[in-house]
Amino acid sequence: MYNGVTKLPRKKLIEIIILICVLLWILLFTVNYFRYTRDEPPLFAIHFKNTCDDGVVNTYSSFGYTYRKYESTSLNQTEFVPFWIPQKKCALTYGLPQTYKDYSIPNNPKYKPNYRGLVYLYVGRTNLIGAYKCVNSEDKCTLATSGVDDFNIQNADKLLALSSQPNMAVVYDRYGFIDDSIQQDDKKKDGQYVRTIYYYDARKNVIIDRFADVKHSLFNKYKYGIGHDNDYIVRDYDSRKWGLVHFNEDGTYDNILEFEYDSINYNVDTGFYILGKDDKWSVYDIDNDAYIIKDYEGVIYDFWENNNMSYYYKTGSKNKSEDGEEYYSYAIYKVDGGVLLDVPNVASVVHTRSLIMYWKYDDNTLHFMDYVQNDRVQPVQLYFKELDNGNNHFNPSFEYDVEEGDGDTYVMLKVFKERKLGSNYYRYRVNSAHWK
Repeated sequence: MYNGVTKLPRKKLIEIIILICVLLWILLFTVNYFRYTRDEPPLFAIHFKNTCDDGVVNTYSSFGYTYRKYESTSLNQTEFVPFWIPQKKCALTYGLPQTYKDYSIPNNPKYKPNYRGLVYLYVGRTNLIGAYKCVNSEDKCTLATSGVDDFNIQNADKLLALSSQPNMAVVYDRYGFIDDSIQQDDKKKDGQYVRTIYYYDARKNVIIDRFADVKHSLFNKYKYGIGHDNDYIVRDYDSRKWGLVHFNEDGTYDNILEFEYDSINYNVDTGFYILGKDDKWSVYDIDNDAYIIKDYEGVIYDFWENNNMSYYYKTGSKNKSEDGEEYYSYAIYKVDGGVLLDVPNVASVVHTRSLIMYWKYDDNTLHFMDYVQNDRVQPVQLYFKELDNGNNHFNPSFEYDVEEGDGDTYVMLKVFKERKLGSNYYRYRVNSAHWK
């Protein structure tokens, strides 16, 4: 007797169809996510083009997820998100993004500058004047830290470098610098992203200006970065050149130095500005509108005055050791061009008004000199170059403290015997008055 083909039960057939659909969805999702990583729109998607005040947003809706490409002045990014995630704002107010208005501000018990996806702005330590909700970067916006340029002259010297850049303080008890950057892995440089810094009015909850970066000149008593007399070093968003501006209490600013410099740094010792432009370097006395040094062909890393009221500057360039490690090699010159220190492999310089301490990289020694002649005391031999503090964090193999008074300088040294943290050390004390 002939037996026909056995039909699958209806329930089993439905299960197989569902399984096939799930597998096809997973396959399509994988392909489309791969296309997203290559900045390509998904396959089998419905395309919408939305306009906003400063550009367009191309939206591709597929099976349960959405690909968006923002092409606007305020937003230039892509995202691959579930279908229920709404489109980001890209509307502008006076050429700047609109801020969110309706959101609660949770209690911040430890007064952190960044908490629960908001940026808290405090006057002093605890007086909250407002909180900013991220416009561009979801929950990753922060209180802006002081930035660096390609030359990074304030942190090139290992002994003088800050362990981390300071947060920027509130200006006029009202305005804050907010880093609402979109992290771009392909545009990383020296640990910093191409940044979007908003100058933000915390009272009105309005973005009033936009920069590519901002630098501190001084610290306030809470160790936050500030500008000298409310003059701030900022980087133009479009040209990416540095300028110096004076911020006014109404939120506007006046240009003091135009946006045309590759580097600007405030020199705390003298109150002058160190300027880099087109591979030429200058030292500018802004109060008297006078150049102390103009168009020097070499990077000026530092500038100071000694007890005899003579000016000196530190210059140098990158070197490589035999094992391939990069370090800077410095020299010191008087402002009239006379040489004070020009020997090979000076990797760090600490100066006061009466003495100079420098570290030679090739023989790993500390030397002490005045402003008349070379080494005045026996050089101090170090046992190794770096102290291992754990977690791959390294500090120099010695610590120093400097005290100045009545024209004299005292340098106190701890020279560690072993590389591990907490090891024994030798003490040294140098007095520039008696050179002992």
